[in-house]
Amino acid sequence: MLPSETLSDVVREFHYLQIDSNTEQTIVAIDDGCYDFMFYKEKYATLEFEKTNSVDINSNFFTVHQLNPPLKYNFGKSVYYFGIKVQPWLNNFFFPGHNNKGILDIESRYENELTEIRSVIFEDKPFTEKVQKAEEFIRAIKPDFNENLHIVKQICEEIYKRQGMVTVNELSDQFEINRQLLNKIFKGYVNYTLKRFIIIVRIMSLAKFRINHPDYTLTEVALEFGYFDQAHFNYDFKRISGISPSEFFKNLPPFFLRHKN
Repeated sequence: MLPSETLSDVVREFHYLQIDSNTEQTIVAIDDGCYDFMFYKEKYATLEFEKTNSVDINSNFFTVHQLNPPLKYNFGKSVYYFGIKVQPWLNNFFFPGHNNKGILDIESRYENELTEIRSVIFEDKPFTEKVQKAEEFIRAIKPDFNENLHIVKQICEEIYKRQGMVTVNELSDQFEINRQLLNKIFKGYVNYTLKRFIIIVRIMSLAKFRINHPDYTLTEVALEFGYFDQAHFNYDFKRISGISPSEFFKNLPPFFLRHKN
């Protein structure tokens, strides 16, 4: 569900997943450049990253910070999850000052504000009611925009508009900001280098397009998004998702089904 218009500068979307199964659940995730307030009822899971490493999830309220793909959540037989995906230009505002990679517990930072949302998120309430309470939570903690934040927001929006088919030099010329300074300002707010964020948006846009155009071959999709070299396409895709394009689309992660028109 998209946010109310008054929160569209702050929140990208709200999403919800509930699974009750007879088997253990494993869900592959892909980094989309946006941090999430992640609400997880069961409070027991592991997150695998970089193929050989893993970290325990032992909190109801957390976000994931700078873990390298592939990312794979190993849940139990039940999954009750609600997420608030923030706009990328507010990644560092909501989750600041973290030098260590991994699972970040958000409860200590937002202890007072979480009291109200806690009573609805994990109860048997309609999704719309959960979103309403989540919007109240965000309104209580959202920032005032300064000049640099406005600039970073405009840069992100331009990258989204061009579906990641833009270079750092083009953005530097367009916004009349030295490339080095531009990247420094951008990373300070988004927690990603400008170049990596551009690649993330390009791969995410490509993946959403392919989901809605399954008749396109991977080669055709790659050409559609400006990749004229299959090796370059495969490299970028694996760099962001941790797996090959063919493997990704063969076993599409459940969260990606929400992008299907």
